[in-house]
Amino acid sequence: MNTWRRQALDDTEIAETAEITNSVDNSHGSSYGKPGLGINVAYIRAALALFIAAASHLHTKKVVNASTLENPITYLLDEEMRAVQRANGSDIIRWVVRPNIKGDPNDPLLRCEPDFEFLWSGEETDPDLGLYAEAKSLFGTCSSLSGKYVEQGVLDFVEACYGRSHDYGIMVGYVLTGPLQKAVSNVKRAMNERKMKTAECSAFDLDNALCSHPHTHHSRHLQRGAVIPMTLVHLFLDFA
Repeated sequence: MNTWRRQALDDTEIAETAEITNSVDNSHGSSYGKPGLGINVAYIRAALALFIAAASHLHTKKVVNASTLENPITYLLDEEMRAVQRANGSDIIRWVVRPNIKGDPNDPLLRCEPDFEFLWSGEETDPDLGLYAEAKSLFGTCSSLSGKYVEQGVLDFVEACYGRSHDYGIMVGYVLTGPLQKAVSNVKRAMNERKMKTAECSAFDLDNALCSHPHTHHSRHLQRGAVIPMTLVHLFLDFA
């Protein structure tokens, strides 16, 4: 994509992000996200829009390559997300990068670190009151890392380490080498091979209901200890 085309895309994505985040009804405060309750889809749309716009900006800077590790990509993406939010003038959602949270509500020594926790109340710190996103690197060729995406990403939601009894979570794929479609196909195969392990209720499939970004998929899983399936939104960001 040439520079002019990418800049035009960036401007459009920023405008869409502003429209989404400014339209969120926050009158329910932090009630959304409590175990057993649903997360307002407007917050999910806002988080996805931030990821998409920020990744587009980051891609133009050419600082991410096939050898860049996951955590540095997360920190770079976080910076771009904050720049996008400042440009929009909206703070309807906020987020914490790699928070240290309890992986088990009954064991304070069992800890885990999701990549992003989105919150919508300025005072809220309860780990059960946020929208979680976990990121994993992927490759379109050679070792795809799609198995790790499922085993160390999707399963963290299924095993209730993140988003206990929530109805939504987000998986983010950092695609470091193309083709992107091949990386997504590898994830689809890995998900299918592990559908019993992930307590799959609805298969990994293309779904643009919450954002128009290409290759966005949804899957549904019965989380440990839950009675209502969780929907995972799979967002694949192209850094190739």
